[in-house]
Amino acid sequence: MTRKYWEWKAPFEIKPEETALIIVDMQKGFADETGALFTPQAKEQIPVMVKLKKYCNDHNIPVFLSAFAQSEDFHHEFYWFRNEERGLLNEDGSEKLNTKSDDAEITEALAPRDDVDDVYFQKYTYSCFAKTDLEEQLKKRGIKTLIITGTVSSWCVDSTIRDAYHKDYNVVAVPDAISAYPHAGASEDQWNNMLFNLWAEGFGRVVPSDEVIEELEKNKK
Repeated sequence: MTRKYWEWKAPFEIKPEETALIIVDMQKGFADETGALFTPQAKEQIPVMVKLKKYCNDHNIPVFLSAFAQSEDFHHEFYWFRNEERGLLNEDGSEKLNTKSDDAEITEALAPRDDVDDVYFQKYTYSCFAKTDLEEQLKKRGIKTLIITGTVSSWCVDSTIRDAYHKDYNVVAVPDAISAYPHAGASEDQWNNMLFNLWAEGFGRVVPSDEVIEELEKNKK
């Protein structure tokens, strides 16, 4: 019988002093109803991410917030080519997910703070590690474990998790803080259920937000 993600044994502990939180693409373009690629499930999960982010902010755990954005001199050629077919161009031909647009800003409830270790960065492809200095920032802080949340499970979250695994980070995916949308013949729940089980089997731990906080609290020095 195939095991579900919550049945897999934990190969590592989540220790606050070596952990960072990554919030993938919870920007207005995905999380706000007026966004170019509004993802309803992402908006529904904002309160969960707010709670998790607040815990990390309050306990000196760094938080990295990515935003998918593009411009003439900041884009992947394939995605740039698909803009029109995916409805990502304005009437004047400009791109909706522009680096300087509101869609590239983090949704208000999760906006980065200046008084804590919050790092906002833009990326023009799916993985948070691709063409960014994320890994450099993580190494500078001695990070070994990544708590990963955000949107969209089958695109940027999955790409980030796979890259993190291949870069030897301990991966913790938070199922109640990772969203999807229906596409390619599968619903939100179908995408999430398949990916949560796949990640737990081959890439890391899949742990609900309350249990993540409990484990962080238990392992405080």
